[in-house]
Amino acid sequence: MAARGGMLLRVILPRALVTFGLVVMLVGCAATPEPSATATKNAAECSAAAAGIVKAADKVVTDYGQPPGGSTGTAATTGDPLTDAVAKARKIRDRLGCDPAAFGVELKKGLAAIERDGPLASAVWRRVSASLLGTARQKAGEWVLAAGENLQDVVARASEGTTVVLPAGTIDLDATLVLLEGITLRGAGRDATTIRSTASDAAMIVVTASVVRLENLTVELIGAQPASGLVAGPSASVALSGVRMAGAVAGVGGVGGAGVYLSAQGNAGSGRGTTLEITDSVFERNAWAGVAVAGGHRVSIRSATFARNGEVGLIFLDQSSGSVSGSTFTDNKVGLAATGSATPTWLASTVTGGSVGAQVDAAAAPVIDGLTIRGSTSAAVIFGGTSGGSIGGTTCDNVPYGIVISNTAAPTLGENGCTVARGPA
Repeated sequence: MAARGGMLLRVILPRALVTFGLVVMLVGCAATPEPSATATKNAAECSAAAAGIVKAADKVVTDYGQPPGGSTGTAATTGDPLTDAVAKARKIRDRLGCDPAAFGVELKKGLAAIERDGPLASAVWRRVSASLLGTARQKAGEWVLAAGENLQDVVARASEGTTVVLPAGTIDLDATLVLLEGITLRGAGRDATTIRSTASDAAMIVVTASVVRLENLTVELIGAQPASGLVAGPSASVALSGVRMAGAVAGVGGVGGAGVYLSAQGNAGSGRGTTLEITDSVFERNAWAGVAVAGGHRVSIRSATFARNGEVGLIFLDQSSGSVSGSTFTDNKVGLAATGSATPTWLASTVTGGSVGAQVDAAAAPVIDGLTIRGSTSAAVIFGGTSGGSIGGTTCDNVPYGIVISNTAAPTLGENGCTVARGPA
């Protein structure tokens, strides 16, 4: 099975944003102004100090919006020009006694004029602006989204650990929602709260090493452009509970089409324990995959439903691993798949319909125990390439072929209620 999705958004940002600690510079008390004879000169210097902050902020935003010079998403800038500019401006403010209101007006005007190229740059601009203007929240807690509030602004202003509570109803987004901190988005129920997105590339991207949680909501993609539901990189950790991801659109060249895609290469993302936790969630009508896991990501999936996804319900790529249990796969072209050198564990789940119940390619080596496969039109399980692993406790019903093993594959066979056939690689 061909892997898709490798050309999605570059979302790996190893350096943290630097702006939250700067708020006091703007909202604190200014020194006493000097006599009016020097007011004009002082005003010019104060204006120049504000312009210096804007220039540094502009560079930060621009760098996050640019391709990272061939790397896998590292921001172009090194060092911290924004912190330097703020420290310099603070000294000028304290020395000259800059009028806080006038300084704030200059800063707000300059920040508003910064160009933003792409969803990541826009999110960084929102975050930088909120921090510098003092509208970012400094403490975690619940933040109930009020009528008329912009979810992108709220997410950009939220501090680490915040739970954003979304009311029942539909929230329409025409641009990617970028999650820069480890926050929770909690709806009123999977059938009550819907984030409806027409964004290209992704409805959401996760750009933080902290855990991002989605609970009790639906993410529905309704745009015409290729897009996935949620995309995250090697450093990401995501937890979904009571969530539906639906309608992802696939494009040419491996773009889009996944309900959830944890992106990485080789073993990137490994060594951190479980990086994707899914409980009681639904992945349906996604053009490529319900869930795709790459690199060294490790998953824990329980009581999930994968239905009517175009190519595969759940796919493990590269060196990914983890367990799937108590889940159902219905009318996906392929129910479960593993390729590369992935080593997932598939337990006590049911696969119905589609072409193939479970497919294993390349050097993947899954542990399969307790699958029930019904009505697949081609085969229940296919081991291709040089794949290995083991299969036991699996039953096959109303399938033309049970377990098909290529001449180069070598899985360990336990007790199964399926016929076994050998074939060419």
